[in-house]
This record gives sequence, C-alpha cells and structure tokens, in this order.
Amino acid sequence: MTFQLRRMLVVAVLTAVALIGCDLSQDMMMDVMTPEDDEPDTTPPIDIMPPMDSDMVELETLPVKVVWLVDYPVGGKAAYLAWIAEVAPTLLAPEELNRVASYDNVRGENPHRLVEFEFDNLSDAAKYLRRPDVAAVFRDLPNRSSQVSTHVFAQRSSEYTKDENPTRTVKLVYLVDYPLGGKDAYLDWIATVAPSLQEPEEVKRIASYDNIHGATPHRYVEFEFDSIADANRYMETEAALAVSIELPNRTSRSSQLLYAQRLDYAEE
Repeated sequence: MTFQLRRMLVVAVLTAVALIGCDLSQDMMMDVMTPEDDEPDTTPPIDIMPPMDSDMVELETLPVKVVWLVDYPVGGKAAYLAWIAEVAPTLLAPEELNRVASYDNVRGENPHRLVEFEFDNLSDAAKYLRRPDVAAVFRDLPNRSSQVSTHVFAQRSSEYTKDENPTRTVKLVYLVDYPLGGKDAYLDWIATVAPSLQEPEEVKRIASYDNIHGATPHRYVEFEFDSIADANRYMETEAALAVSIELPNRTSRSSQLLYAQRLDYAEE
C-alpha cells in the first residue's frame, strides 16, 4: 500500500514539475511567446498532491528540499542574476517557504549554480509550487539558463547527527545514484562510515536526502563548512579520502560538487 501511494505521489510531483517548465534541459534558441503586459496571468494553480492517507504520514513529517541545478548561459551570467534580483521577492514571499539559498560552483564546473528551497514537509512544498506567481518563475527558468534540472528531496533522519548550524556558507554536495537493486547495501555501508565522516571539526553539518520520485540523482548529501579552506582540509582527511575512493564501488554514479553561497535572496 505504501509503495502504491508513493507511486501516486511520484506521478503528481513529476506532473507539476513538467507543467511549470523545469525539464532537464531546454533549447535556449526556442522562441518564447509572452503575454502582453496588460494581460493578467490566468495560469491555474497546480495541484501536485493526491488525497492524504495514513500511510503517507511519514512523508509529511520529513523536511523537503526543492533543488535547482542550473548552468548559466554562455556569456549570460549577469543577465541571469539580474532576472533573479527581479523575481527573488516573489520566490521569498510565501509563508510556507522556510528558506531559499543560492550557491555558485567554486570550481566553475557544471552545474554552475545550486538553489535550495526548504520546507517543513511535502504539503508545504506542493502549496508553494501551486502558487501561480511562483509557478510562472519556475516556467521561465529554462529560458534564462542553458540547462536546468529540478528535484524534490526528502531528508533522511537516521544517518547523520552532526547539525551545528544549518546555514553555513560553503557546501560540499554529493549527487549519488544507488546501484540497481543495491540501495540497502549502500545504506548499510553508509551506516558504517557515517561516524568517521562526522568526526573532523571542519565539517559543521551533514544531511542526506532521497529523491521522492526515485529519479536520478537518487540521493543528495550535503556537508557544510564555514569556509572553502575548511572544506578543502576536510576532503584531505583520512575518513573523507577513504569514502571518496570507495564511493564508485558502492554506487552506479556519483559526483562531488563544491559550492559557495551567494546573497541573491534578501532573507538568507
């Protein structure tokens, strides 16, 4: 029963993401039709939630992140950031949103930009995405970037306990795909290495998330630091090196991304 309900939720969320225009990639040369300035936005709200059931209570108790992974257009970073400055008040206004944070890739790699929208639960995230003004920004995002993907992650609660501060300015992110049929083995391995990963003083917070609709990346793990120097020192520790070496053997695909926070959103 739980599996079937989760499948229903998957379909609902994927439908919402598709409707608001955040596909994995978009052709930047596409002609975009825009309404006249004096025409009101009549886009109907998007309902991404199926009826609640007692078996879905667990999902409703987990913190949720909606994540953008964005590539700036070639030569168009300044224009993208100017657009963000215009739409930031719209994205920040809804009361169900806890926080928006944006980051630039320190190494200049793809994805260039990470944006996190944080909610108490999936219902709040759904309410946020149903707002017509917010949905309009999500729909416009592919027109402002060379490539973008949007993901919805629910936090895992039993792996990491180190959480000194949830708003550190540097974030080391791992995007992971579980091996085919090997998720349980991966999680068993993580349980054995989590204590050593939390021990170094440089890392201030670790949290892990699962993609609620099972799409790639299946897993999102964030390590937070006060500075890039701390992050670099952490990656050279024995525990972090050992995990980095073993990770390809435990996953079907993984990537390591280092981001530094931007101040694009006034309430960060």
